[in-house]
Amino acid sequence: MLLNLDQNTLAYMTAALEDVCKKIPPGKDSSELRKQIADAMIASAKAYRRSFSDFEEAGMKVLEQAVPRRRFAWLSGWPFR
Repeated sequence: MLLNLDQNTLAYMTAALEDVCKKIPPGKDSSELRKQIADAMIASAKAYRRSFSDFEEAGMKVLEQAVPRRRFAWLSGWPFR
């Protein structure tokens, strides 16, 4: 099923995808992970959650599941700044 998205929604989705993908640690980056993040954003759009923050939240959930935070990672800011 194709989604008909307006230009603003596509811009939000693109910007959120770029921002989330910048937070992927170099050793964990893969096209499969990027696809999972994009799929989560598409699911968000299908659910009519189409703001930049909605897309970013959907993508970060996937990233946090794929790259669990280490204990005390918040001290260094890695991998999420």
